[in-house]
Amino acid sequence: MTKTSLAPTTVALAVALGTVAAAVSPAQAVEPYSESPSKSYAVRASSNTGYDVIVGGVKRATFNVSDPAYTIRSTSTADGMQSAVIADFDGTVGRSLHTVDRYGKTRFVAGGAITSAVYNGYTLAYVDGENVVVDGMQVGRLKGRAPQLLGFTSDGTGLLAVQHPDAADDSTYVGSLVRFDLKSGAAKPLITSDSSTLYRDFKLVDVKGERHVSFIKHNEIYRCGGAEPQYLGLATEHGEVRSLVGETKHHYRSAVWSTDGMRVAYEVMGCVSDKTRGPNQFDGLNGVYVQELGTQKASQVVEGLSFNYALTGIDGTEAVIGSPQKGYTKAGSLKTGGLKAATLDGQVTTMGRLNRAEYIHQLWDTRNEFNGNSSCGPTSAVIDLVTYQLPNEFGVQVSQPSSHWSKWGRYITDEFTNRGTTFNRTMNDWSRTGSWKGAHGWITGYYCGGNPARPCASWESERDFLARNGAAVQQGNFTPAQVRAFIDQGKFVIMSGTWGSTAGHLSVVIGYHDNGSFYVHDTYGAGTDGSYDGANQLYTWGYIAPVQMWAA
Repeated sequence: MTKTSLAPTTVALAVALGTVAAAVSPAQAVEPYSESPSKSYAVRASSNTGYDVIVGGVKRATFNVSDPAYTIRSTSTADGMQSAVIADFDGTVGRSLHTVDRYGKTRFVAGGAITSAVYNGYTLAYVDGENVVVDGMQVGRLKGRAPQLLGFTSDGTGLLAVQHPDAADDSTYVGSLVRFDLKSGAAKPLITSDSSTLYRDFKLVDVKGERHVSFIKHNEIYRCGGAEPQYLGLATEHGEVRSLVGETKHHYRSAVWSTDGMRVAYEVMGCVSDKTRGPNQFDGLNGVYVQELGTQKASQVVEGLSFNYALTGIDGTEAVIGSPQKGYTKAGSLKTGGLKAATLDGQVTTMGRLNRAEYIHQLWDTRNEFNGNSSCGPTSAVIDLVTYQLPNEFGVQVSQPSSHWSKWGRYITDEFTNRGTTFNRTMNDWSRTGSWKGAHGWITGYYCGGNPARPCASWESERDFLARNGAAVQQGNFTPAQVRAFIDQGKFVIMSGTWGSTAGHLSVVIGYHDNGSFYVHDTYGAGTDGSYDGANQLYTWGYIAPVQMWAA
């Protein structure tokens, strides 16, 4: 059944969209950030049809993109004389690789599925699919989904890289650090995710002149849940862990260490374990911080979590936040003014198409005793189906954020029968309690590891649940243009991606904006931070970073 459109592609949505079109204060004014002379990054060009390559605050070249949802990614040599640019970058891979010299002259290097590129002197290495290429010659392969190069080893004989399992579930987002030997082509494990310990957010950082790799240690596939702590880690290039700091039961979205080893900047999100305290219990915690490692004192520099300004670096005592679409700025202490995520994200014009969809929150629209931290996949499937293939309410009274009737909440946790299938498989919730049926029991299982293992979504079970309920499902890794075409056909598109973090999450794209962004019913709240509510959020493709999708 075709979903109902709220507006055609060329009509403003200000009348049709209550929450989307509500007045929002203009974006907070920020001072542009100029990096060191050798630092390369990309910002949207004034023409809005492409992105400028900036090195040391100076524009070197402009690259157009084939779709407004794409950006570019760039890196440079240590002296800033040459940059490598991945064009049409979708958050995971780009379609082509180019170089740009100090005079702005560009050269095409390769086309394909380019995940990353790094320099050692003027030697350029990159990954195309699984193929590792150095100075134009293939030297070996890195297996798995979208392997990523972090940089060369300090002696130049190897590459530090991150591998992800090519799995048909959300365990595909965990990472393992390897050393790729340039002579033999062998990948030696250094820091490995396994069934008991999971790692993510690997970054290269030279601390006091020595090559290191930072990481987040996290024994969970998704953002939150359970009693196991998360840590910010720092290891040598040989995989020897030198530091584990910042133990917390909340969620680190990302972290960046300073080159003097004195500080670490991080984004943190509060994790709900007690639903009786409501969705606003961590409003004062969520944000970006800079911690002095000597004193362990942390200063908040951004209030809240932005989905347009991600943590990208640290400069002295200040964090650097931004994105190619919005540019970059430094964030100082809130005591001296600081920045707020709500005003950074600012106003959006509401042009595009939006299909009518019911909103359901995986935590706050499900049974009080159900821990829905692992139910993004089931909740997304139910959002896609209700009022269409699931026309009848199947509700429950819930207590938070205030006492309300959740019209569709029992489809996620309770047994029901539709179109000849009784959805009576059982599975624990994220707290490993209960025997929940419905969408949660059908879609989730102990697929993704962790210590102890907790349920996560099987991509095949996501498709199977949709199909058994009568949806005509197409599954794949679609382009932004294909997603817009599905929306124009009246469909929704469920996406599995990282959503501003390096952990997995699923939510439902219900429309698109003319600027290349997409309207989302985020099952984990606005900004994917556990808040309520997440209806009609406007996210970039790079924020979602999808790797698997279901159009239905």
